[in-house]
Amino acid sequence: MIRTLLICTLILWFTIKGAVCLNIPPIGYRPVVIWHGLGDSYDSPGMVRVEEIIQDMYPGIYTHNVYLDESGSTDQRKSFFGNINDELEFVCKQLADIPELEGGFDALGFSQGGLFLRAYAERCNVPQLRQLISFGSPHNGIADLPTCGLRDFLCRRRNAILKTQVWSSYAQHNVISAQYYRDPEKLDDYLEYSNFLADINNEREDKNQTYAENLKTLERLVMISFSEDETVVPKESAWFQEVNVTSGKVTPLEYRDLYKEDWLGLKQLGASEKIEYLRIKGVHMEVSDDDIKSIAEKYLGSTQLPRLIHQSP
Repeated sequence: MIRTLLICTLILWFTIKGAVCLNIPPIGYRPVVIWHGLGDSYDSPGMVRVEEIIQDMYPGIYTHNVYLDESGSTDQRKSFFGNINDELEFVCKQLADIPELEGGFDALGFSQGGLFLRAYAERCNVPQLRQLISFGSPHNGIADLPTCGLRDFLCRRRNAILKTQVWSSYAQHNVISAQYYRDPEKLDDYLEYSNFLADINNEREDKNQTYAENLKTLERLVMISFSEDETVVPKESAWFQEVNVTSGKVTPLEYRDLYKEDWLGLKQLGASEKIEYLRIKGVHMEVSDDDIKSIAEKYLGSTQLPRLIHQSP
């Protein structure tokens, strides 16, 4: 009996099968964190539906929708207006205070939410982000503001005004999309005035080595683009690619200095085959239930040992 208990204990330490051997609570699924995009909210029907799909597929899995305010309408407003750095700090504390995430988590980031989750991994990463799956996220920024409808003259006027003021202190500290604006033909202005993206992409001369050290701990980075995306401009940003605005030439991530000189640890991830590129047919954020199910089946549902609760003797 003692010998059997010892063997089971050793199995528990070195393999997940020990949970069954010792008749302890069943091994759980790795938690999933979700961060919505621009103009959405954590409690919107779409985000709630994503949670429902994952929970139906993996009963008992812990999921968390990131919020910037518990009021859905305020959370939505903060996706448009605010300082990304302050919002990211708020989310870092939010995730650190969730006991269920202590062992790490996988994450789905929709549109700008995917970019912000990558920033989380670089700046905070406690608890650890293990797999990041981003949907149409502007990893290389946007070179233009979201396309307006043909008859949406107010939107066109707003974009025209915003583009002339995009490097102003006000825009860079209060307008969310301006803080990941990146015009490759005006890189000097971008590097000097960008409040967020130039830092998080480690494009300035002084590199933050912590960003690279943290990001290369990812088990997998999955970047999904939309074939007909006209919201993230250029759409190739979702794959971290560079686009020459004049010629239209696309430079893949692996041919960029950012990758070759490993400013973010992406070269190491790539060498380990931990970067994947996927494409969904359709416009920006045209994601069906079947798309979510397919992604969840392939990437989510990893098992982990139950979280141990430490008690004083």
